[in-house]
Amino acid sequence: MDNKFLYTLLETKYLKNSLYSILKHSFLYHSNKIEGSTFTTEALALLLDKNVVTGKHTLDDVQETVNSSYVFDTILETLGTKISHSFLKSLHSSLMFNTTLHKKGFAGIYKTIPNMIIGTKAKIAQPFEVEPKLDELLEWYYNLENITLDDIAEFHYRFELIHPFQDGNGRIGRFLMLKQMLENDLPVVIVSWDTEDLYRNALNLCSIGNYSPLSSYLKTLTDFREDYKAFWS
Repeated sequence: MDNKFLYTLLETKYLKNSLYSILKHSFLYHSNKIEGSTFTTEALALLLDKNVVTGKHTLDDVQETVNSSYVFDTILETLGTKISHSFLKSLHSSLMFNTTLHKKGFAGIYKTIPNMIIGTKAKIAQPFEVEPKLDELLEWYYNLENITLDDIAEFHYRFELIHPFQDGNGRIGRFLMLKQMLENDLPVVIVSWDTEDLYRNALNLCSIGNYSPLSSYLKTLTDFREDYKAFWS
């Protein structure tokens, strides 16, 4: 598959009901819902298209949903830009702007308090380990040739083990997966909320050196490019 998909995606950024808007809506709906967002697909569409909030939501849910829209745009605008400490912190700052986490001083900075992944026994990096472990991960990734979905699964698992931020690590990690899939002309798969248990179980089954459970899970998901081929082929 050539770059026609990506070209069409970027060219339709400002058009309603376009390839860009469909990917944006689908990705944000699922990624945010996994983290507890109460926005329905209809409510999210109203927010993204008309800046109208309907339904009952916490202030943080509304703010983070709005913020995630800007982060999505940033991901698409910076394709080809290498992931770095400043890039990661900027994404997190945008995602958490004006939320409770922001008001507590935790937005856009690496964690200062040890954290964990709820429901797992995974050994998460301590705050002092974040930068060196991220350096190691990024050096490994950018020395790869012909990046595959297996490599992206490994990156995602290792990133989540580092858990660099106080909160928002899952969403940032999935944004990075989207960036990596688009940059490497790979199947564009979206971790869906209705397969959340399978996703979390796959992460639980992984270990350093064994990323096949997550890789296998990702390969069960449909390729967005194929589902919406009529929009770009």
